[in-house]
Amino acid sequence: MRKWIFIIIGMSICSIIYILFSGTNRPVLHEETSKEEDQLSSNYTFAIIYPVAHPFFERVTEAAREHAADLGVNVIIDAPKIASAEDQVEILQSYIEQQVDGIAIGATDPETITPIINQAVDQGIPVVCFDTDAPKSNRYTYIGTDNYLAGLHLGETVAKHLDYKGELIVSSGLPTMENLRLRIEGLQAVAERYPDLSIKTIAYSNGTAPDTLTNIEEMVDLHPDFDGFVGIDSLAGPAAITVWKAHGFDKTAVTFDDLPIILEGVKNGQITSTISQNQGKWGELIVKRLSEIINTEPVNEVEYTETIEID
Repeated sequence: MRKWIFIIIGMSICSIIYILFSGTNRPVLHEETSKEEDQLSSNYTFAIIYPVAHPFFERVTEAAREHAADLGVNVIIDAPKIASAEDQVEILQSYIEQQVDGIAIGATDPETITPIINQAVDQGIPVVCFDTDAPKSNRYTYIGTDNYLAGLHLGETVAKHLDYKGELIVSSGLPTMENLRLRIEGLQAVAERYPDLSIKTIAYSNGTAPDTLTNIEEMVDLHPDFDGFVGIDSLAGPAAITVWKAHGFDKTAVTFDDLPIILEGVKNGQITSTISQNQGKWGELIVKRLSEIINTEPVNEVEYTETIEID
């Protein structure tokens, strides 16, 4: 009975979070004007499009807004209400039609979004990718984590906590997202390094908190003898905390990102450690690089930020 009470409470919390950040109609839109119009010096407007509306990106928004204020740039923040490539295409096309001065996007599905990115660039609108890349597009640069190295970091961290042996269950988001795919490749490379360490199963969600929670519950029920859990995306940590509380687990759990709820889980012992991306730096770099591109200054093709373990 206690288990189901925790599960019901967890599902309710996830549903509330989903509703709060999903909106009710079309994709979420928040227009952020860093200065009053008569104070702006550049009159540039940049659109920043997230893969999905999620608290993880709040630090990106804060940093972008702060740096845009210094440069006199208008910043528009937008995101699909769920991780939907079709919704992201719709959003991106709307900003091409508005002829904004620059676009930053975390591509939910690189194959789907690449032609639209190229359409923007062909019309003279510079595009940069962040968080998750569209490497075959004509975007100017990618800003974010080297996600293969991040996967190696995840793998080596969980291997260390398990003394390099045991069976892992893994939770990820949409299989089409480039960043998640690369992190899994890095994790799998680590598992191949150690003969007594293996990945039992990987569950992919539809990019929502309720689906992630259901996946983890099903994995722990189907594989009760697992030794460690790895969360590939930012949804896995909060869901794992709910499941660990419900089952009274004392098993190793290594997750990704540093949301306040995950840090609380680290403090309370449900999460063994988490890997942080320093995503606040992305907001500053997005505004800075788009401004440099407009001013015909050179930018690097990729710009990686470091990951750190928090335990």
